[in-house]
Amino acid sequence: MSENGLLKDFDILAPAKRIARIGGEEIDVTIVPARAALKFISFSKKYSVQSLESMGQDSFDPGMIDDILEVVELVCKRSSVKITKDWLLDNVDIKVLLEFVQYVFAGMKNVSSEESSSREEGKNLESGTS
Repeated sequence: MSENGLLKDFDILAPAKRIARIGGEEIDVTIVPARAALKFISFSKKYSVQSLESMGQDSFDPGMIDDILEVVELVCKRSSVKITKDWLLDNVDIKVLLEFVQYVFAGMKNVSSEESSSREEGKNLESGTS
């Protein structure tokens, strides 16, 4: 508790742990840094998120992959500075890479949907309802 007796614990909003293993490396993709989230918003204005979800080994846009890997790198960097866009492109099979990208982005989508439900819970707690 702080000196003033008021402590707002933002750690309770942390999402469930999400660990991925790719190219022999374990990467914690639980936390989506604000910078990555902002880049994701920019990405989603340029490309449809549905095109990312439906992307497969036979149907992908190399430009989209390049842009999305910048976002994925920002998420992965928190866990391992070794995992860069170039490292992913040089060390991971395209099929695995596409599935990994979708896994990382599923976490981003969950963050945005949990965020809106947390806001609702917060409003209910503040007003004394549940």
